Amino acid sequence: DSGPGGPPRLVAFLTKSTIMQDLPGKKRILIVDDDAGILTMLKLLLRLEGYEPLTCSDPTEVFDCLVKEEPDLVLIDAMMPQMDGLQVIRQIQAQDLAHRPTILLLTGNVDEDYGKQALESGASGVVIKPFVKEDLLDKLTLFLGKRS
Repeated sequence: DSGPGGPPRLVAFLTKSTIMQDLPGKKRILIVDDDAGILTMLKLLLRLEGYEPLTCSDPTEVFDCLVKEEPDLVLIDAMMPQMDGLQVIRQIQAQDLAHRPTILLLTGNVDEDYGKQALESGASGVVIKPFVKEDLLDKLTLFLGKRS
């Protein structure tokens, strides 16, 4: 293909898989939330910050996602229709996984007892919603180290 009277132009076609290819050293974060808007927002934020975001909108499919994707960390929403975040965490802890990721619970519940329940269930930490971007990123850095 060439322009009018000019040299041939190269046209590059990028597929979704080309754009989304894993880069070595990127920390993989699985986001579990039934809200498509939250999934999209977190996915974009994490990608811009140098992480490799993965998503799962159905908490009943988390185990399959963990086995297939082997994320370094899982962000789990506390309130979902099929099962709540604490149930998902307990289910993850009960599984025999070759790779056990760090788990953070996303919740709007500021009750201290709920936070304790999350930790007792197997979460490494709790992120209170609505959260400030820097607070979430600080917590991710705490558990995953510096972003690549």
